[in-house]
Amino acid sequence: MEEEIVSPVENVLNGYYKNADMGASAITSLLDAVTDKNFRKELFYQRDYYEHQKQNLISQMAEHYQIPEKQGTIAKIWTDVTIRMKKMKGLDVQQAAKLMVEGTNMGMIQLHQVLNQSPEIPDEIRQQGKKILSHEREYLDRITPYL
Repeated sequence: MEEEIVSPVENVLNGYYKNADMGASAITSLLDAVTDKNFRKELFYQRDYYEHQKQNLISQMAEHYQIPEKQGTIAKIWTDVTIRMKKMKGLDVQQAAKLMVEGTNMGMIQLHQVLNQSPEIPDEIRQQGKKILSHEREYLDRITPYL
């Protein structure tokens, strides 16, 4: 069996896609437990950002004849189970914000790793990642007051 070689650009774009996919999925799992109107607004805004980002990345990846890899089943199940367990115990806005801050931080770590492990990618792809990271930092700044 032939091993498929993934180009650094494909790897990075897929990393961006996985980050957006995981973020959108986690927010969707959490939304029905959040009653604070302002925090819900932030979550909807961020989920819309992730969904828009996913669609843009699908188009961008198609230019490289690539189909995005979905997030790992184990990671998705683990995130969903963790959120469900927290919801069963009852989540207040501080606990929901903590989950989102932790998830966002993990996503930012993953994005930094993907970028740092691919020094040879074109500058426009690197700048795209920096823009995503900047948006994530701004999101953290907006949700940390809910902690």
